[in-house]
Amino acid sequence: MDEELKLIGEKIEKFKYILVEHIELFEEDSPYELEASKVVRAQIIQIHADALIYGKRQAMESMKEFGMKIGNRIMEIGVSLDKIIAEIQLGRNLFWSFIEEEVSNRHYSIEVLLKASSMIDAILDEFLYCMSVSYVNYYKEIAKSANESLKKIKENQEVMEELATPIVQTMLPDVLLVPLIGRIDEWRMESMQSTVLQKSTDFHAEVLILDFSGITYTKDDNMFSLLDQLVGALALMGTETMFVGFTPAVVRQIIKLDFSHQVKSFLSFAQAMEHIVKRRGITVQYAE
Repeated sequence: MDEELKLIGEKIEKFKYILVEHIELFEEDSPYELEASKVVRAQIIQIHADALIYGKRQAMESMKEFGMKIGNRIMEIGVSLDKIIAEIQLGRNLFWSFIEEEVSNRHYSIEVLLKASSMIDAILDEFLYCMSVSYVNYYKEIAKSANESLKKIKENQEVMEELATPIVQTMLPDVLLVPLIGRIDEWRMESMQSTVLQKSTDFHAEVLILDFSGITYTKDDNMFSLLDQLVGALALMGTETMFVGFTPAVVRQIIKLDFSHQVKSFLSFAQAMEHIVKRRGITVQYAE
């Protein structure tokens, strides 16, 4: 599988400037200087290619460093968060289409498709997180000297909540992924509940996958009670919840709760998707 992922990564690297042109084609108006934007977008695509070629860990570090650098620059020129989110989603769909076509043309297994998509999602989510941090830090600095900045943050509260809880529609339209990134506390769980329930309704979600692999810190017992409430609310709506990517610290907390045996858990997002695909009897059709 590693060799197949590497080949896909090398293909993305080879055609990165064509992918950049696709992004520009669907963009109504660019806030960036044209040539500079090509370089930046090409570098972001290169980091995704590196994840498939050399491994996710190194690419995540590269994206963290590059994402913070670009995030600060984007905030300074006044790009709105909704535009950033829209472009990231465009990039996500573009990557998925590219990988699906490559897997189909080369007759790779469904496991390769799921693994490649999972790695791409992780890198994109890290970039999204960097944009969120850059946005918050930038307006915190301005708020020290201008009350107008505080007003701006409040006006963008909904966007901030969306960044705190990115909800991704997977290749199965009724299966949603919620990657939990960074520090998780009671405030974030409370804000996440309404967002998750609303999105699950909007997309008629049959399954919602909560990915805990990106959590860096959590030490709030009430947070797990709120998670229990969320699982129960989703069940009443007819949406099944699955957990993936538990860290040992999270496992020690989660097994104390009654709902731990009621929710299917998997080591990774790819394994969860493979389970869903097999359970539904979906077969992958490859091009002749």
